[in-house]
Amino acid sequence: MIRTRTGGGRLAGEWQAGVAVFRGIPFAEPPVGDLRWRPPRPAARWDGERRADAFGPAPLQPQPPRDSIMYHTNFADRRALVMSEDCLYLNVWTPDPAPGAALPVLVWIHGGGNRYGHGGQEIHDGAAMAGRGLVMVTLNHRLGALGFLAHPELAAEDDLDATGNYGLLDIVAALTWVRENITAFGGDPDRVTLAGNSAGAAHICHLMAAPAARPLFRAALGQSASGIGRAEGPLADRGEARKQGLRWAEAFGDRDFAGLRRLDGVELVLRGHFGPVVDGRVLTEPTDEVFAAGRQHAVPLLVGSNTDEGSVYSTLDVLRRLPVEPGTDEVYPVRDTEEARRTARRFTGESRFTHPVWHWATAHRRRAPTRLYRFTRTPPLPPDLPLTPPRDGLPGYGVHHTAELPYTLDTLDCRPWHWTEADRELARTMADAWARFVETADPNGAGLPSWPAFTGDEVMVFGDRVGLGTIERPEAMRLLAACPRPL
Repeated sequence: MIRTRTGGGRLAGEWQAGVAVFRGIPFAEPPVGDLRWRPPRPAARWDGERRADAFGPAPLQPQPPRDSIMYHTNFADRRALVMSEDCLYLNVWTPDPAPGAALPVLVWIHGGGNRYGHGGQEIHDGAAMAGRGLVMVTLNHRLGALGFLAHPELAAEDDLDATGNYGLLDIVAALTWVRENITAFGGDPDRVTLAGNSAGAAHICHLMAAPAARPLFRAALGQSASGIGRAEGPLADRGEARKQGLRWAEAFGDRDFAGLRRLDGVELVLRGHFGPVVDGRVLTEPTDEVFAAGRQHAVPLLVGSNTDEGSVYSTLDVLRRLPVEPGTDEVYPVRDTEEARRTARRFTGESRFTHPVWHWATAHRRRAPTRLYRFTRTPPLPPDLPLTPPRDGLPGYGVHHTAELPYTLDTLDCRPWHWTEADRELARTMADAWARFVETADPNGAGLPSWPAFTGDEVMVFGDRVGLGTIERPEAMRLLAACPRPL
């Protein structure tokens, strides 16, 4: 056992392979009953010693289909998934829990489209990163309607007339807990890097635009998504977000919110798709406008995306939304069926992921040092993995969305796949670069490949080779940047 004392009370964690691990630490009051759809409140103190050797429950959520690539990459864990609306817990891995160790801190935000995910997923295990000399924190936040619903009745209850973004406020509450308590785990509260992938990366982009979050992190790292330049356009404003909430609530009949707070939370998260909005509390204006004016948090930034981001989501139907007349342009050509399939996949990936990340880097590079990467390694999926074929009709998923995750956090062994020494060397290199960025806010040094700041063309390629390259398909980036939203 390893013990420490936080503002909430004494904790007992455990040593695992030279790293101290504290799981299931409450950072806010359970958001249940009357606290459903309210900003998180600080966790109550506890008496005596609290065991911190088990993850807290995951937020209420559905699960991706078990024959999907997203399930097998992200959710096929050995540990059974336990869920509860009482979910606001975080986890800490540290190589040295001495209060004076002053180690850099990585706070990781999971992805999952604001519907799925939690801080206890095996693919986000923090042991390998902590073994590189930093403190790693993972956390849960509310999802779905419980995390992001906006509604006029909820605004009427709020002292700022704010509503929505409860999941985003949970992240701010966890960052506040880190600020106040991470020294008890050997961390330096002035050297916190906020990192995440997919929806987690988009949350980080939004928090760079949120004044309340600025004192809580000094660098940012986002993988495969952005909160600006999105295909669906800027965030919904207060009026539109509340109209969406009214339409959602109509499905439950004439219940007022006292009645909705009594409903089983599972019923609520299974309906609708939700995400951040301009709520009036944490986000007071659209994130796109903040970045366009250069008023975002001026922190060092590292962002990137994968070669085949669109393979999980593309269908031929997407061709109807191409920003060019089919057959008239070489950026997205559709001369025959096979080419149309490739174009559908490429347009889906570039419009939803690659371009928004490029736009994030482009918008921020004059504000603070920015690095851009491209991940190009196809993971070695077992041939007997039960997978539904890609919906666009192309063979295989390639370097799909989230394919980089087990490499960036060096968690390859969480999946029993046929990893080669080349995969392991790539994981070591990427995790070392990520750890170096957390330590110094710069991924250079310590024998790592030279990675210059992004000025519009430079990109670090991580794949069968590791080295400096240039932006892939810049003509597509320029075309998508010029298109009105939504695409």
